Formats: sequence, C-alpha cells, structure tokens
Amino acid sequence: MKKRKLLIAIGLFVIPATLLTFCTKNNQLVDTSAGLNTSNLYSVKGTAILKPISGSAWDGTIETVWNNAPKLTVHAVVPDLGNNTFSGFIGNATDVTMRSLYDANNIYFLVEWNCAQKNLASSPWYFNPNTHLWAQESGAPVKNADSTTYRPAFIQDQFTMIFNIANSCPSFNTQSCYGVCHANSSFGGVTSPSGGVMHTSGPGEFLDCWRARMLQVVNVNQANDVYIDWGGGTLDQNEIHNDLQLSTTDGGFNNKQSLKITGTGTKVNVPMYVVPAGGYSNGALLQSDTLAGGKAVKVIAVDSTGVLTLANSTTIDPRTATSGTIYQQVGSGDGPNCIPGSFVSPYTGSRGDITANAFWTGTGWRLLLKRALKTTDAAYDVDLSSLVNQPFGIGVMFNGADNEHAIVSGMTLHFNK
Repeated sequence: MKKRKLLIAIGLFVIPATLLTFCTKNNQLVDTSAGLNTSNLYSVKGTAILKPISGSAWDGTIETVWNNAPKLTVHAVVPDLGNNTFSGFIGNATDVTMRSLYDANNIYFLVEWNCAQKNLASSPWYFNPNTHLWAQESGAPVKNADSTTYRPAFIQDQFTMIFNIANSCPSFNTQSCYGVCHANSSFGGVTSPSGGVMHTSGPGEFLDCWRARMLQVVNVNQANDVYIDWGGGTLDQNEIHNDLQLSTTDGGFNNKQSLKITGTGTKVNVPMYVVPAGGYSNGALLQSDTLAGGKAVKVIAVDSTGVLTLANSTTIDPRTATSGTIYQQVGSGDGPNCIPGSFVSPYTGSRGDITANAFWTGTGWRLLLKRALKTTDAAYDVDLSSLVNQPFGIGVMFNGADNEHAIVSGMTLHFNK
C-alpha cells in the first residue's frame, strides 16, 4: 500500500464512533518522522470540587487551589491528512490550556480553550414547510443548493484524552497516537470515501480514552469512559468500546420513531417526545423528562401537513402564524423550539467513572474532569495510582466539527510528589 506522507494526526482518539478505529502495523501506519510534541503537564497535590450528578450547575469559577497547578498551553490544529478526511475544517486551530491536581484518591484536570460558537445540538428535529415533513439536521456538513457552500454540521463540542493501559501498547509509548493511527479506510470526509482508522497493533494492547461530550457534561456531569483495542486488526472495523455499563439506555438514546401519516399507510420519521413549551436550553431531553410528572410528552400521531398529536391530546402545528419559524431552519441555525435529536441519561457502571463539569464563558469552554487514580476496572482503565509518568494526547472538536478534530499528541503527565 502507498507509503503515507506525514499525516499529522488522525492520531487522536476522539474520532467518534463512525470513524474512531485503529489499524494494524502492516497497513498504512502514520509516519512520525517529524517528531512529537513532548510537552509536559505537571500534576500537583490538591483537591478540586466538582458538582456531582444532579448537583447544581458549575458557574465557571476556578478555585484558588488551581493557582498551585502549572499551566501547560498547547496549540491544537485540525491537520490536512491529504485524503479529504477533515475536509472543510483543515487548519482550524485553538490554544488549549491544561492544569492538573491529584490527591490520595483522585486526579483532576482543568482544561480551557476558545472557540467561536457553543455547540450542544445533536441532530435536532426541524419542520420543512416545503415537504411538510419533520427532518433532522446532519452531524456532518451538508452541501447547500448552490453546490458551493455547506450548511454547518449540528454536532456537540467535545474534548478527549487518551492514555496507555499498563504500557500494553508499545507504539503509543514511543509515538503517542501516531503509533496507532492509519491513513486509509472506507470512512471519509465530505467529498471523498478515503479516510482514516485507528486501532492498536495487536491482541493485548489497550488504550484508555476519556471523552467529554459537552451535551452529556452540561446535563449529567459525566464524560464517557471508553477503551480502544485491536479487534483483530480489520481495516474498517471500529474498535472504540464503552466500558462496562449496567443499563441498555446508559447515556441516552435517539429521540426518534416511525409513525404512519394519519389516514395513510405511509410511514415517516418524527420525534418520539417533545416539550410542548419548547425552549431546550441545553440541547437535549433528559430521560427523566419522559417519566411520570416529567415535562416531555410523547408524540402519538402525525398528519399529512406535519401537525403532531401528543399523548395529552394537544397538538403542535408548525405551520401557523403563531409558530412562525420556531420549528424551522433559520439561516445557518434552527428556531428555538426545534426538538432535540437525543435523550441524555447518566452513564452507569465503569463507563461512568469520570465526573465532568463544563462552563461556556461566551468565548470558549472551561472543563473540569475527575477520576479515581485507580478504578475498579483493571482491564480497560489506566491505573495512575503509582504516580508514574504517563504519555497522553488530546483531541478537540469545536465550531461544528465531529471527526474533524484538532489534535495534540506526544505529551507526558508528570506527578509532582
């Protein structure tokens, strides 16, 4: 197979489930001849306070204990992989500032970065007045009618960290995420089927990935704890997996159902639940909203004009003068009553090991992460209790990017003892 030019980066891990995979050493391993970042993040003794699940929202205040933690600022850039994987986002960049604390039981990270817009929406529903159908915004850029511009992706901002589990992945220790990054697969970008995949290089090699999806963080104060393995080394096989979870609705599920248009046999997709008053401030429905006494009401019927009938016998008519455009696409965005495309619920089991808080400053994000130095999941979580230096990398998704992430690899976590 063709030798790769220096593709800086699919390297990182946070490519979402449709793109995040690893490759074997014998197929298109990314060339790292240009070297790695090698920046050091120093974790110092101290305890931070995070708001727990169901606690009040973090107001963005940075505790004075963080003044003792040295700042590391790195420049994260969306790279040009040469195969259109990151098309439309290449060159997007932001500075990321990180600090770390640890105590006898936990490690904490404070991460800050700027971005032009706050993205929490995940494929929201809107009403199309021309087709009289409900549809969902895409998680990828969609070409507009003029064929030269794109409607932006509707995808949540994200931040991820990746660690080597028990030094099981030698290529990660020496090459960071480059060592498990490969250049070609059938997963691709906007204009090309070419793409990139990630997986470790053999059985017994595992990486720990902490994935802070802002929609999840601002609603239930958790980041997603996942791992990446070899999976047999199949080129197109996705090898990112959730840690053990105890519920089939763990983390949430799609707010989508298929109903027959009233009086016909034609089925169409519509939201499963809505909040009749609208105003989804955090971009999601909580699963708890659907329980008895919750604010969400189930959609039970749709007619040929798009009017939704709800289980409480009320209707939502998106065509009226009163409704205006509140259920429709407005410019590059959506009206205020457009319906979230997903439910959010807490992660369970070891998938829920990472507590997270996030605050939008108006110009970017502040993110707090907390995890036990040593969890009960010895197989799929990095053990930090020895306070041994750990190589790691980060990925940042912002301004409507999903898999088209900015990355920084080759960093090292040092513990000040």
